[in-house]
Amino acid sequence: MYPRPLALAIGAAFGALVTLQPVADSDLFWHIATGARTLAGELPRSDLFSWTVPGAPVSTDQWLGDALLALARAIGDWRGVLALRALAVAALVTIITDTAMAARPRAPIVAILASFPAIALSRFAWTDRPELLGLVLFALLVRLLRGGDRELLMTIPLLFVWSQLHGSYALGLGLVLASCGARALEERRERWRFVPIAAAAIVATLAVPAGLATWTSSGGHFLAPPRYISEEGVPDVRTAPGVLFVGTLVLLLATGMLGRRVTLNEAMLLLPVAFVSLTAARHTPFVAVAAAAFFAASWPDPLARWRATETLSSARTSSLGRDGVPRAAGALGRAAALGACGAALFASVALADGRVDESGYPRGALAALPAGPGLLNHYDWGGYLIEFAPRTPVFIDGRLFPFVPSVLEDYRAIVGAHPGWEGVAERRGVRAILV
Repeated sequence: MYPRPLALAIGAAFGALVTLQPVADSDLFWHIATGARTLAGELPRSDLFSWTVPGAPVSTDQWLGDALLALARAIGDWRGVLALRALAVAALVTIITDTAMAARPRAPIVAILASFPAIALSRFAWTDRPELLGLVLFALLVRLLRGGDRELLMTIPLLFVWSQLHGSYALGLGLVLASCGARALEERRERWRFVPIAAAAIVATLAVPAGLATWTSSGGHFLAPPRYISEEGVPDVRTAPGVLFVGTLVLLLATGMLGRRVTLNEAMLLLPVAFVSLTAARHTPFVAVAAAAFFAASWPDPLARWRATETLSSARTSSLGRDGVPRAAGALGRAAALGACGAALFASVALADGRVDESGYPRGALAALPAGPGLLNHYDWGGYLIEFAPRTPVFIDGRLFPFVPSVLEDYRAIVGAHPGWEGVAERRGVRAILV
């Protein structure tokens, strides 16, 4: 399971490049504010930041992701957050590329090309949110589900960590159960062994502070998302992510029709993920990540005609390990590759701009904001105000579901100047508007 040096190098390169993207995501700020309270020993279970739903229940399904972001901020200020993002992106790209290489160890160029759709589409999720960390664990789950029984067992602790980190774990649980079902159908002996694995996977996702409510939260995002929020809407082919997503689906269909026969285990992985990816723009990277190894194993090798003869190929294979890596490259070489990649990431973080990019936020208006309740703020500025204007509670922010449906509907009526918006503002007690 140790990643190949080439995969590590590609991952480190993208991890270094992502440090050029400044800290600016509005949701980051409320994640950090929530995580800071968790680190202080008080897991927030009710709203602490708004004046529209104060004390209302809030989900704790991202408590670990929030805590990690808050810890990174506490250790290294905003540069610490940047470092966490760089590590997550490096890990994500490394896992995607290495999984593709494991599927096609003799054709690394094909494997790297097969990784490009996943890297390109996941690029739009390389933000400072627990969502990115959940995507890393999804990529790792895909790698494990392509293995044997030992790897299938390893998905149980993975699901346990993932369910504390981000609500996307629900997709992972569904895939583990589907994989157990597919393997039970394919094997004639000892099929019963998949039953306790499936049961343990379910229990692992319930050992969280929210208990059964963690399923409710994930179900809300999947079954009843507010479609007028861009990331909750269906993929839009007029945007760059939408074009990449459609292109990935076309590649997947073409590869399935023209390439090698799809196994049952692959079908139980790719079909559910493709369906989920169609339901919301924020889910589109999943299908590309899941398809990378399938592409690598199925696509033709353009360099095959220039390869050595069968005899020379056999002789060469004798000096390779099971994963296609030369046996001579031992632990020292692997440690050197890991150290070099780590040094590159450290240098990129050290040289990056470790400040928050406030160019898209109302920095100049902060001094004029009234203390206490009454401010109606722009949706995308809620998290920023939680961090930089703590004396002024927000009307709404990116946590979204505590404000659904009434607060969000009133917000849309006022900001959109719908008929009767003045009455809505008066009923809500709005004293100032910042949009």
